[in-house]
Amino acid sequence: MIMEKELLIKKAHEGYTVCYADECPLRQQCLRWQVGQHVPDTDSTYRCVNPHFEGVATTDCPMYRKDQKVRFAKGMTHIFTSDMPKRTEPAVRYGVISLTNRTYYFEYRNGSRLIPPKLQEDIRDLFRENGWTGKVTFDDYVEDYNW
Repeated sequence: MIMEKELLIKKAHEGYTVCYADECPLRQQCLRWQVGQHVPDTDSTYRCVNPHFEGVATTDCPMYRKDQKVRFAKGMTHIFTSDMPKRTEPAVRYGVISLTNRTYYFEYRNGSRLIPPKLQEDIRDLFRENGWTGKVTFDDYVEDYNW
């Protein structure tokens, strides 16, 4: 996928961690490699993936970020309903905090931080583990790159 050059340059200026593993089989579809191609010559320093880190530049690269948009959830102010078992809400709330941290929990809750697909599934799992078999619905959904 060809991304907008302006977006890549913007991410480079924001300090996004880039990669220069030209031998990587995933580089053409990796956000980190694509942004790395747009770091301006005027920047004297930048954040870069350690090429010696285990798995880098392989098909299982832990730093790989796919250059396709994914569906993020935005907000979870209405995620707890009155017909849920009483123990569900505190268990899920503390579960999300233990997966992330207290600040992130409140940012996820009020929608100021997007909830990535993996965390959405972890939250659904927390509901199931705590007795809720109904549908888990977030406030809204947006498409964006999983930077």
